[in-house]
Amino acid sequence: MAMDEKICPICGKPNNCKYDEGNCWCKDVVVPKKVLDMVPDDKKGKACICKSCIEKYSKQ
Repeated sequence: MAMDEKICPICGKPNNCKYDEGNCWCKDVVVPKKVLDMVPDDKKGKACICKSCIEKYSKQ
């Protein structure tokens, strides 16, 4: 199955990334390593993690 760059690789919901359009919330966010480590290997670097997952898992 192809990876959809508009889908969060952690929760599978829309990530609302607009990076391709030149202005996105994801440009100014630092994602903690522990959250990045949650992304499956086959999905790393292919789609943004959504704000909800970043907020949820950064607090744990």
